[in-house]
Amino acid sequence: MKFFGHTLLAAALLLALLLPSCAKEESESYATYEKMALASWIRLNRPDLEENLQEDGGYYVDVLKVGNKDAAPINDTICWVKFDFSGRDLSGNIILTRREMDAKLAGTFTKYTHYVPYYRYCGEINTSLIEGTRLAMRNTLTLGETYYEKYKNERGFESREILLREGSEVVLYMPSSVVGGAEGDGGYEGQYTLDTNRPFIVTMTICDTVKNPLESEGSAVDAFCEGDGGLRVYDTKENKRPEKADDANHPYNITERWVNACDTVPQVYVDYRYHPGDAIRFPERYQSAYEPYAAFDKLEQDIADVLKERFGSEEGTYPDVKELTDSVKMDGTAKIWYIGRFLDGFIFDTNIDEVKKLIYGEVKSTGSAFEYTPEEGGAISAWYYTIPNLKFGQWAAMVTTSTNAYGSTGVSGSSSTSTTTSGYSSSYLDYLNYLNYANSYYGMNGYYGGYYGGYYGGYYGGYYDYYGYGSGYDDTTTTTTTTSVTTEIPPFTPLLFQIYVEPSDEADEE
Repeated sequence: MKFFGHTLLAAALLLALLLPSCAKEESESYATYEKMALASWIRLNRPDLEENLQEDGGYYVDVLKVGNKDAAPINDTICWVKFDFSGRDLSGNIILTRREMDAKLAGTFTKYTHYVPYYRYCGEINTSLIEGTRLAMRNTLTLGETYYEKYKNERGFESREILLREGSEVVLYMPSSVVGGAEGDGGYEGQYTLDTNRPFIVTMTICDTVKNPLESEGSAVDAFCEGDGGLRVYDTKENKRPEKADDANHPYNITERWVNACDTVPQVYVDYRYHPGDAIRFPERYQSAYEPYAAFDKLEQDIADVLKERFGSEEGTYPDVKELTDSVKMDGTAKIWYIGRFLDGFIFDTNIDEVKKLIYGEVKSTGSAFEYTPEEGGAISAWYYTIPNLKFGQWAAMVTTSTNAYGSTGVSGSSSTSTTTSGYSSSYLDYLNYLNYANSYYGMNGYYGGYYGGYYGGYYGGYYDYYGYGSGYDDTTTTTTTTSVTTEIPPFTPLLFQIYVEPSDEADEE
């Protein structure tokens, strides 16, 4: 017995000494175990990819399309990359996606989300990309010999070494060491969040590479205005902006539709003669399989109709800008109604309820005029350069590059869920439950009528159901869950605004 006691003590001491060591070994070896698990999954599900293991990162690659061979590879220079992708766990559950159809499949599609390629910086140092995707973009991918021979004719391989470029499409099977956690937001989420220390599968298509994003979006804005009625740029020298409205070269009279808002600020352009109903020519319309953007022309006409009904004159027409008098100026306060768009026509924001109804099928919150005094700020700087020159009662359209909007960071999309409950409190419902029990116990059902339906806590179709108190008392407690989505504005994104400035109070009084 004594020997047995000493043996237990020795074992306990040995266990105490080993526990810290075991914990350390477990922590250090987890990545190894996970890679072994991923390798086993590949062996069972995609054995043809076993030899496509990329040593730098420990991920496997399946190259579906080589891409445009005339395009420069991504690793040719430091650049920004536009790429479309969907990410899943090993069970096939969608974790996040930029693809509209996959979001619909996942049940996370929203009309508030702009399903377009991700646009991020891709350089030697990672700033915002999943590390495995950056490694695949920056490194040379090496294909196994058997894999190469099997797919070279079908997929156009010319070498076992692949560099990603515009048009390339790959599937990456990545361990968590080059993923971290993955979670979508703002309508890009899937059914689940990827837990840490879990492998991740990303299907990725390279859409475009941009070396100079400022130059690229500037060219896009100029091309947009040139294609939508023409562009006139005034300067401070020979091509000055006339002061008199009756001058043939004044913005009110020229043939070009768009002019610069400020002679010293580049690429903030205004159409001073815009009225709802004037067709805007979007060079690349937002492509969607779902309403309302699936019927783009009808949507534009419907928007023009509701704006005309709400803001038009009694004759159903809008006043010409020449007929209006007072400008907002720097110290004036303008009450502004607006529609904010991307250059493909997608609406990312509006405070006009009738437009919300057309776009989203609902009005989650009633819109009100945005009150803006230029000298006090409170809006993007493009408005600061534009609004002072607009007149009370005027419609206008404005286009700006991100320099005077949301810049190189953009605005992150977000999703938030709130739950509200209406009806009687649980304490009162407890009271009804107790009272009904008492009635049943003392044989008073006939007097009070009916019975308590179900049991307290019974949940039917979103409300608690209480039956038969008095002569048929029916109480309903309703729980409403609302999900709000904020539309993402990607970095270096130009914006278009359709703007209406309410007539001033002074003008109304006159």
